[in-house]
Amino acid sequence: MKKIIIVSFALLSAVSCSDFLEHEPVESISINTQLSTKKGMLEALNGAYYQLRSTYFSESNYTYGDLLGGNLKFSPKSNGTISVATNVQNVYQFDEDASNSDLEYLYSSCYQTINNINLIIQYADDLPDASPTEINEIKAEALALRAFTHFQLYKYYSQNYTYTPDASHLGIVYNTAPLKVGVDYPSRKTVAETFTLLESDITEALKFIQPDKAIPAGESKNFITPAAVKAIAAEIALWKNDWQKAYDYSSDIITNSGMILTPQGEMVEKWAEKESIWALGETVNASSLNSLYNLIDTKTTPLYVVSEDVYNLYSSNDIRKKLFDVQNIKTTVAGSGQPLLPYYFTTKYKTGSNNLIYRLSLLYFIRAEAALHLGNSSQALADVNVIRNRAGLDSLTSISIDVLLEEKRKEFVFENQYFFDLMRNHKNVIRNNGCISTNCNPTYPSNKFVVPIPYKSLNINSNMQQNPGY
Repeated sequence: MKKIIIVSFALLSAVSCSDFLEHEPVESISINTQLSTKKGMLEALNGAYYQLRSTYFSESNYTYGDLLGGNLKFSPKSNGTISVATNVQNVYQFDEDASNSDLEYLYSSCYQTINNINLIIQYADDLPDASPTEINEIKAEALALRAFTHFQLYKYYSQNYTYTPDASHLGIVYNTAPLKVGVDYPSRKTVAETFTLLESDITEALKFIQPDKAIPAGESKNFITPAAVKAIAAEIALWKNDWQKAYDYSSDIITNSGMILTPQGEMVEKWAEKESIWALGETVNASSLNSLYNLIDTKTTPLYVVSEDVYNLYSSNDIRKKLFDVQNIKTTVAGSGQPLLPYYFTTKYKTGSNNLIYRLSLLYFIRAEAALHLGNSSQALADVNVIRNRAGLDSLTSISIDVLLEEKRKEFVFENQYFFDLMRNHKNVIRNNGCISTNCNPTYPSNKFVVPIPYKSLNINSNMQQNPGY
């Protein structure tokens, strides 16, 4: 056997209702032994889901798109003072520290997950006790997870696709095989090459995907399904400005998946429950978003609240305004003592829609943006109005990219979207209400719109290139 970097698969079940796996992470065993049976292979696959969830929903990662875009501000401490949360000190200033990165866990954990996934793909075809259909499904889920995990790394560590005319600027390291100790020192691809590999993995995943998930536990939405693969594909196409593919993939889901938007009457209590395409399941040990966003009482407030920059965009009759819990909290204000000021906490994560990655509403916005760029403004307008009408609002009569982005901002606040939409569309950041950064309103383009490769990776890999400006 080749000398492969030793990885320990996280073997904890990805869903609370499952008795499929009872192991606690992490358990180091022989890779040959782990991946030689269907049960061991599924444990490893389940471990990849588990690790992805703990990475994707970590504080510095999941708050990033809202915090940098101006959707979030910080709530007062018990003594009334306001300060930047500890885990986002650098990213909030648009000045990450490569030697002590707020996102170092994202970087290292994603590549560990990718290495685990590559081992799964390498060994899948040799499973003696799995049917060809089961092997195909394992490979499909692994390929889609590999594409999705690389895609997340790209969003944070590389500039948007059109930053250079031919996408020749630095992309990411894209690993399609397990790394070997002392042998493999991969270099970063260009962004164009990165997207070629992303599309290749998604195409292969769609070729192998089966109607039934590989792991016999939990709800289908907690795992990669055909709709989840197409959602990943649609978002990748959107980021590439491949408008036709973005339109086609999103239309396919909207028209053929059998899914529906959460009805208007259920939005406040159930929010995204019916329209969830992919949501990584909870376990008793899961790191919940509740601690980041849910108000328990005024003495134990979460770190983040919505800024009035976005809250004031909601009209009084917008049903989505009911997804905020308004509380008056004492706040230290220079020259004014500690008046009681209103803060707006989300109730989204008090519903059953935790750990959500894709929901159907996003596909309406992807199709709308693609349609607008394809010259089909009537379709773009129709898709945006579907979301507005569900929120109890009248239809718009015209549409532009700025209007679309504002509507999307209102729909996806607290869902890690807005800054990425600004960056993709070459927009400036405007953070007014509650901004205590030294750099509230950076303008596009900026080296600081991506974060630095952690020094640990640079020191280990002599072929690694740092992002400009760090």
